This record gives sequence, C-alpha cells and structure tokens, in this order.
Amino acid sequence: MWCPDAALFDASWEQLKASGEDALARGESEFDLSQWPQASSAHLAVMLHWWQSAKTHGKTLTIHGLNPTFLTLAELGGVQFLYTGATDAGH
Repeated sequence: MWCPDAALFDASWEQLKASGEDALARGESEFDLSQWPQASSAHLAVMLHWWQSAKTHGKTLTIHGLNPTFLTLAELGGVQFLYTGATDAGH
C-alpha cells in the first residue's frame, strides 16, 4: 500500500501525478491518503488520473483514507469508484 505523506499534498500537479504513477509501476494497487489533511477538487482530479493510469495498465486501484470532504466531493462528482475499488467508472 502506498501512503503519501502530508507534504506531497502541496506538491505540483506534475509531481503528484508522477508519484502515483511510480507507485503503480512498483505494483501498488492501494493508495492510503489518510495523511492528507485537506481536500480539493484538483486533488480529486489527480486521483482520477491515477485511477485511469492503473486501468490503462490492466490494474485496479483502490484509494483508502479519504477524509469526509474528499468523500463528499467524490459523491457529488459521481466518482465513488475511486474508493470502492470498482473497475468500471459506471458503478
């Protein structure tokens, strides 16, 4: 399980994307974001990028440790699959 620290939350979008992609390349399929104290729609977009990257490589990504704000953003955006482990964005 990949557990990015709170400092990575403030990294550039390129660094965030690359960090998650590196974790996926090492075989990680579960990301624990419980160290991220804040939530934003931009960070949710990075998570979607990671999920799509995993899917492109035939992997399933599940994200754990989302704070209540992230959960609400995901629900409002219809992207709960990020933390349910579903392989189809339609579920």
